Amino acid sequence: MERITIDSDGAVSILDHGGKGPLIVGVHGLEGSAYNWSLIAPELIRNHRVVAPDLSGFGYTAPLGRGSTVEANAKLVAEVITHFGDRAILIGNSMGGLISLLVAETYPDLVTGLILIDPAAPVTNWLSIRPAAAARLAVPLLPGAGPRLVDLYRATQSAEEGVTDALAFVASDADALDPEVWDHALEIAKLRRSQPWSTDALVEAVRSIAPYVLRRSRFATVLHRATQPTLLVHGTEDRLIQVETARWMARQRPDWTHAIFEGIGHVPMLEAPERLLAVIAAWEQAVFDPSGVG
Repeated sequence: MERITIDSDGAVSILDHGGKGPLIVGVHGLEGSAYNWSLIAPELIRNHRVVAPDLSGFGYTAPLGRGSTVEANAKLVAEVITHFGDRAILIGNSMGGLISLLVAETYPDLVTGLILIDPAAPVTNWLSIRPAAAARLAVPLLPGAGPRLVDLYRATQSAEEGVTDALAFVASDADALDPEVWDHALEIAKLRRSQPWSTDALVEAVRSIAPYVLRRSRFATVLHRATQPTLLVHGTEDRLIQVETARWMARQRPDWTHAIFEGIGHVPMLEAPERLLAVIAAWEQAVFDPSGVG
């Protein structure tokens, strides 16, 4: 794994895992980073070239006027694809799943397939949404006060405490996560505290996600425009995106391949990497020509 920089209206930090074969681009979620794919990349590079960008406003990639909306980051991902090849399979988690769908809709010729892992999508049952999830989504949306409340929350915790809280929220059993996950999360949390633009980037990203989460019709339009073979994976213990949402998506797109991971939270690539890799391998074998993709 090598960290490199490419130009896309400014510097974009990329983790290049190497490998040979069809290109896979990892697209991380809100407040995530390119590190989110580091547990599965060593196996994926057996048959693929694997790269993962830090999206604009996250990780080591500064916004630089590009913006941090999901639409702006869809453009960035499209440019990452064209930098490394002609087409790619996109593997996206949470916000990154929504961004991957937007890339597939807007730049269909660049995308050969989608792997959507607990993607950001509409709430299906408002009565069952957990208060912690509602707060994480709602606070950045508050006019004027949103950024200040995010800064206040961050100021009340050390970087270590923030990582503990975040991983406990996204994982069904944070204590069982690989130590590498904790190390990378702490590195990014400390980095974020040194970046004057990090809060504004977070708020801008959340506000750009909101129309797709709050308006099912808008999300459904994007959902039905994706023509590429798609694998949808979702954990039953996801506290942020309800598993009922994944089941709704599966009903909307019965042509997709669906996998529900019992006992797993919002980040299966960090919680159950071997299980995810097995599902991906089976999906690729079933869907794509043995000679390869791309």
